[in-house]
Amino acid sequence: MPVILVLEDDTATRDALTETLRRLFPRSRVIASRTDAEPAAVEREGATVVLATLPVAERLCRETACLAARTVALTHAMGPDTLMRAEALGVCASLRAPASAEHLRTVLGPLLDG
Repeated sequence: MPVILVLEDDTATRDALTETLRRLFPRSRVIASRTDAEPAAVEREGATVVLATLPVAERLCRETACLAARTVALTHAMGPDTLMRAEALGVCASLRAPASAEHLRTVLGPLLDG
C-alpha cells in the first residue's frame, strides 16, 4: 500500500491536506506529522511520497539523499528562482500552496501508481 507522508506544522493545513489526500487516494495510507520529523522516521513509515514545504524538503534532501526522488515540495512562490531551487534539490515535483485537489491528483497520482 502506498504511503503519503504530509509534513506540515500548521494543524489546520495539515488536517485539510490529510483529508483531501485520503479522499483522492483511498488505497493509500496518509500519515501527517509536524515538520520536525526526523529522516529516520520518514524511512520508518515507508513513505512512497513525502509532501512538504520547500524548506523542509531541502532539509530532508540534505540529510537523506534517497528521499529526493519521492519528495514533492509545496511553495507559495512559483517564480523561476523557486523552481530552480527545487530542481537543484532533485525533488520530483513542486506544487503551489495551497494545492488544489486537482493538482494533488495530477502530481501524486503517477507517483503512487508506480
